[in-house]
Amino acid sequence: MLDFLLGASLVFLFIQKQACQANDQMHGPQHVLVNFNCSEQRICVTWEDHPSDLKGSDQLIYDLEVLLTDSMKELHHEAVHVTSDPISSKHHWSWTPVLPLQCASQSVRLRSRYQNYISQWSPLQTNNGINSSHPVVYPRDRVVQVDSNVTFCCILGPGQSVKVMDYNNISINATKIGPLVYEIRVRVLTHSPWNGFNVQCFSTLYGTCVYVGYPPGDRNLTCETRDLVSVECDWDIGRDTRLTKKRKTVYRLNDRACHDETKFKCKQTTDVEQGERNWTLTARNPLGTLELVDRADLKKRVHLFAPVGLEVLEVNARSASVQWRWDQEQYKLLSMVCQVQLEYSGRIEKKEYPGSVVVPLVLTDLAPAQSYTVKVRCGLAQHFWKWGDWSSGRTFQTKEDIPEMLDVWMQIEGNQTLILWKSLTANQSHGGILDYEVTWGNQNTTVLPTQHCFPVIDQFTSEGQRVTVTARNSVGRSPPSAITIPRRPQRMRSGGNVIGGNGMFDLVWSASPNASCGYVVDWCPTYRQCRPEWLKVPTGTTRARVQLVRFEECVRYTFSIYAGTSGAPELLESREGYVKECLPEVRITGLETKQYGSDTVQISWTGVPPENQTSFLLRYVIYYYDNSNSEMKTVYVPADEPEAKNLTGLTMGVYTFTVKAVTSLGEYGAATKHLKMTDPVDQLITVMFICLGSIAILLTLVTVLCYKKRNCIKNSLYPKIPKPAWNDKWLTKQDNYGCQILHVDRCPPSMLDQMCERELSGEAEAENDAGSTDIILPSTDSYLPAPHVNNVQAPLEHTISTPHAMPFQCPGIELRNHSYNLVPQAALDMEPCSMDYLSVLDLNTIPMSKLPHGCDLDSRRNNPNAT
Repeated sequence: MLDFLLGASLVFLFIQKQACQANDQMHGPQHVLVNFNCSEQRICVTWEDHPSDLKGSDQLIYDLEVLLTDSMKELHHEAVHVTSDPISSKHHWSWTPVLPLQCASQSVRLRSRYQNYISQWSPLQTNNGINSSHPVVYPRDRVVQVDSNVTFCCILGPGQSVKVMDYNNISINATKIGPLVYEIRVRVLTHSPWNGFNVQCFSTLYGTCVYVGYPPGDRNLTCETRDLVSVECDWDIGRDTRLTKKRKTVYRLNDRACHDETKFKCKQTTDVEQGERNWTLTARNPLGTLELVDRADLKKRVHLFAPVGLEVLEVNARSASVQWRWDQEQYKLLSMVCQVQLEYSGRIEKKEYPGSVVVPLVLTDLAPAQSYTVKVRCGLAQHFWKWGDWSSGRTFQTKEDIPEMLDVWMQIEGNQTLILWKSLTANQSHGGILDYEVTWGNQNTTVLPTQHCFPVIDQFTSEGQRVTVTARNSVGRSPPSAITIPRRPQRMRSGGNVIGGNGMFDLVWSASPNASCGYVVDWCPTYRQCRPEWLKVPTGTTRARVQLVRFEECVRYTFSIYAGTSGAPELLESREGYVKECLPEVRITGLETKQYGSDTVQISWTGVPPENQTSFLLRYVIYYYDNSNSEMKTVYVPADEPEAKNLTGLTMGVYTFTVKAVTSLGEYGAATKHLKMTDPVDQLITVMFICLGSIAILLTLVTVLCYKKRNCIKNSLYPKIPKPAWNDKWLTKQDNYGCQILHVDRCPPSMLDQMCERELSGEAEAENDAGSTDIILPSTDSYLPAPHVNNVQAPLEHTISTPHAMPFQCPGIELRNHSYNLVPQAALDMEPCSMDYLSVLDLNTIPMSKLPHGCDLDSRRNNPNAT
């Protein structure tokens, strides 16, 4: 144990001796000078190496510390590696403290270190904080960068204290770091306005401002010359620093001040002949410094000014000459290439002309009667850098020329052909159009300039009609445009549908051997009256893209493709299409369902009319749902089949039928119908009951109606007949024969008498025509009924005239004879008649056995007044 303690003591003494030797070997820095720059809030330290501290070693390190003097709290520590310099041993270090230098006393010290050798700390160099009789906030008018941490301190007067400090109207708890010193730490995330953010302490009367922005971010420096005696540099500003006035960015070019930095350009007089050199731009603001470098030979970077004195000398229909000059004398020795810009009808056209322009320049290929605006700019021909500035514009108008050929087409409407042509644009008319002339056969007519169509033929000829159209302006007429009318209407052949998109249609068709003059495609809304538009396709091309801003969505268009021949155009095919299909808003109508037999239902409907379709109809679909089995079935019907379909295999139950139209966009126009499937026997019984019930209801209504109107019906069908009444005065005593005569008052004949008379007259005339004896029955003036019924069946021998006649009442007819001449055979030919009324007959024709008792026939033969 004693030996161990002795060994440890020896080791400890050895280590202590080495440390003392090391301290003796490191003398530390010398000539230490610390500068506390309060205006810039920066600590700058300079020192020199001690000659004996391993001079020239690359492993020498200096430790620097910044301390809070009152508490000796370390605020910052940094190890600085220095490099050996055989000429100078002076070193520099700077640091911006977090806590403003005015807030509290801060001290700086440093020492040197090499491997395990460490020098002593240099003496403290201290910057004392300030004292104030009233609250004051530091740092004052500080400029900081966005997204940085800033510490603000508030120095109070004696006896004052605070709990919070305000930053941009936001209260923040303050921390006490000294007897009368409080601080807050803020992370700045946004830039400040031009007048900065306010920081206040204790009262709104005491505070400071802080300005938050960005360091310079300029880029893309470019230098050139314009007048060959100075240099002009410009650059992109990049991000806005948000700092203004005395905090704004200051620029210097090659360490010379720039006076146009607000325009982000810098101009300085220089010698252009120096060749290639560097041009350095320095941008500096309180938050940083930036340098941009551009290396250039100014002789190869000449940016010309704009020409002056541009004028138009001579103008023709298709050409004009212009001339200009320069204000810079140096430009006369330069070889240039110039660019002329012509602006007309909303278009801009540029042409380049080589050489230095000292003589008028002739502009060719101009359009007649066109207004042009001309501008000129130039650049170097040998070392082209960029185009110069444009000159001011000059406007002129070319003279008129004859119009170009018209684009002519036709539209056949029934038996009439309408000739159409497109209006000429300003570049085609070459002046104002005065009129059009249409010629066909030996006829011609003049059409107003506002018209673009004319009917020229009322019927189709056997040989075809050739029509020419020309346009006229103040100079003359255009070359004639001709078209031949077809001999007869051409049958249209369908080429299928065409699908449009993006406001246009792409058409492709098969080549025709007859298309020696190309093809023509015309189009028009299918179900509207319109004038077609057309497009002419050159020979050898069998595709066309039809694009118009006037194509309407959800409207069907018909496209017709014609082959241009040496004669009349030949119709090849027609197609229909939509530029964009839409689902129609119409519904299927007229849906009907009818049961046939025990398992068949016929379903019919009215299809969607083509003029109401906004997309191509592909087919119809029938959905029928069995409510009892909860089973849905589907049947598709092609669009070109009749709108009727028999559905078989259905069982008894209640069904729901739905019919929809199907397009590429989906289904639409649903119509629904319900039907209950029943047994045919039940249907027959149901029909019988319905018929019987209907008849019973009808009879009941008729009975009730007849009962209410019974008096009217009775008077209409069988009017009331007065009863016969016997009166003794009717009978008169006859002395000679002892018989009585019945006196009957005459009455007007009734309708039945007249009808019977007409019937009898007709029959009598018919028999007279056949050569038989006329039948003439006596008429009666009374309808009194006879008390006895006697059938007259015996033949009559001859006829006598009497003042009264006896009517015969037949079934449904009553006959009267106004001549009182009775034909015996007629009475025998009639069906059995009854003597309903008492009349006087010819006594010579009645047998004796038929006379009434008590009458003497012989005694009355010679007395016509006897009864």
